[in-house]
Amino acid sequence: MMTWPTDHSATTSMSTTDAVIDLPMYLVVSIVIGIIALGSILSMMVIPSFFSETPIVTIEPLVTTVNASNSSITYYVQVNTLDHQPIRNAHVIIKESNTIAVNTTNSSGETRVNIRPMIPAGLHEVYLDVIVKTNRYESFTNTDLLKVILRR
Repeated sequence: MMTWPTDHSATTSMSTTDAVIDLPMYLVVSIVIGIIALGSILSMMVIPSFFSETPIVTIEPLVTTVNASNSSITYYVQVNTLDHQPIRNAHVIIKESNTIAVNTTNSSGETRVNIRPMIPAGLHEVYLDVIVKTNRYESFTNTDLLKVILRR
């Protein structure tokens, strides 16, 4: 039969009652450190990102008629907040299956985007997608928003 050694020299000097008494203190210290770490992470985040709103995007023209399948089109884009304040440095992306065009809004929230959409042979129209990305607002995405018609 096997017996356990009675020599306690290998154990630590802390008794069981000391460990039980110190346990709540260690838990409190761990919780305080966790709260400090979480608070510092949350303070680095931008508060408007928690309550972001969708920008108002105005694009002209919505329907364009072109004479050639690779004609250049200029779109006038304005990006505003819900209370009609301009959003500057918003990235406006207009894309088609083969072509993409990007520009950034100025201080008045306006930009011009030039794109040369490719209309494949046999088709008379294509649709362009619009994506607007800003720092403190939700991204605006609308597929098939702009229509380009080929005049034959």
